[in-house]
Amino acid sequence: MAQFTSNAVLINGVQYLKDNVSIAHVCKAPAKSDTLSQIQAKSFASIAVASADIGIAVVGDNVVMSTPAKFGLNPSAIATAGEDTATVFCSGTQVLGCIDATDRIITNETGDTIDVPAGQVTINNWS
Repeated sequence: MAQFTSNAVLINGVQYLKDNVSIAHVCKAPAKSDTLSQIQAKSFASIAVASADIGIAVVGDNVVMSTPAKFGLNPSAIATAGEDTATVFCSGTQVLGCIDATDRIITNETGDTIDVPAGQVTINNWS
């Protein structure tokens, strides 16, 4: 399960991701240590993401970041049973964060598409 943020997002907060995101890559086995070019190489579907697509709200004592759903993406590679897949949000120059996805077999045959559900990350208040 891949789930991480860049140090820039950790230091500057989720507003930094919102202000800098331009693309999301659906990829296999992303790691926090991956560079943007490594994430691009692992990507088998990409989604244009604008700042307006990222929601940030205070819910109770926590901050909730939401990401958009995208449907009918055409994959450019396969994924086999057990391969970890995730959605990785990037700017034009850096990896910003990663949300785990539901792993499934992707055959990349005619008609095989990927739906990326809306994501939600809760950043808990300090306790």
